[in-house]
Amino acid sequence: MFLSSLDAARRHVGSHFLSQFRRSASAALLAAGAFSTLTGCSVTFPTPTPPAPNAALINGGNDGLLIPLHVERADEDHARLGLPVQLDGKPVYMALDTGTQGTRVLKSVLPGSGYTSAGGVTSLSFANGVEVLGSAVKVPFSLAGTTPTPIAAQAVDVVRCLPNARKCVGMDGYTGEFGWAFSGIVGVGAAQPDDNSYTQPLRALPGNIGQRYLVHANFAKPYMVLSPSSTITKNYTMVPMQMSKDGTAQWPRGCVNVADKMTFCAPLVFATGSTGMIRLEMDKAPNWTGDGDVGNVLDQGNYETAIGTGSWVHRYEKAQVTIVKAKPDANRIVVGLMAMQNIDVLFDFPRGQFGLYAAQESERFAP
Repeated sequence: MFLSSLDAARRHVGSHFLSQFRRSASAALLAAGAFSTLTGCSVTFPTPTPPAPNAALINGGNDGLLIPLHVERADEDHARLGLPVQLDGKPVYMALDTGTQGTRVLKSVLPGSGYTSAGGVTSLSFANGVEVLGSAVKVPFSLAGTTPTPIAAQAVDVVRCLPNARKCVGMDGYTGEFGWAFSGIVGVGAAQPDDNSYTQPLRALPGNIGQRYLVHANFAKPYMVLSPSSTITKNYTMVPMQMSKDGTAQWPRGCVNVADKMTFCAPLVFATGSTGMIRLEMDKAPNWTGDGDVGNVLDQGNYETAIGTGSWVHRYEKAQVTIVKAKPDANRIVVGLMAMQNIDVLFDFPRGQFGLYAAQESERFAP
């Protein structure tokens, strides 16, 4: 399918995703009703079925490859963005997360066994109190009909709650991302200091088509564009990524202003896998909140908020801000999916740059 412009591509996917969203929301309500009768029990859900791939070349490929995303709801009806992929030739439905790096899939979903080991057992913790564990394996990965490429992915065989969140959404051994709405996550973000050595899947795609890409997270018509042209990205504000000593591209540094209470600066992470709005992970408690142990919520409320990096600034008349005690030197500003509804992000790894675009500088999102 050939499209003459990104606007035409947006119109093409818009009506499809509105109907998809309505179907997903209705299905989520039915699932939630069924789940309410099973709380506290060990529940096994059927493996989520991925939508058919529906990629489209923009202007014959001169302006990029458009890959539609899908809206699904799970875990207290929080929205997620879904991406159909192929792992070892099998269609698999995954949650797209711009805030992590690497593919993490339930081991039980992989079509084969005896995959080549790519590392030992590692864990990943989520803001909702869930922890997943599994070892790294080499698995062929494909997206939108590309040639399969071997990547190092985490084969997850344990989904559980962290010790300080014993009744989290993963208490029965599954979550929305791992077993209910999806079979895992595809992390396509920049690196973070504590990242494990899992392959960034888009950057591994053949022909370097995933070295530069943008994500439009708005629920009405979410999509991703691989190798977008400069025509499409001309309105983005570009800022340098931070570079580690080994040359790995990490998130840019930015700042957040919370009402008249504080300004906090740290790596600025845009995470479609985070269901909240703005989460501040601070190793030192602010002087206007109490202190607590690592992982404890120190404050949560709706505040006039501004986030920024370089010359780019975005303001919220009201935004839900959550402040969490972090490990030493693990400060982060996490902008979640709900706060990205009017913000598009661009990853440009060849140039070591990160781009941001918002149609308006200020928005009111929370009452």
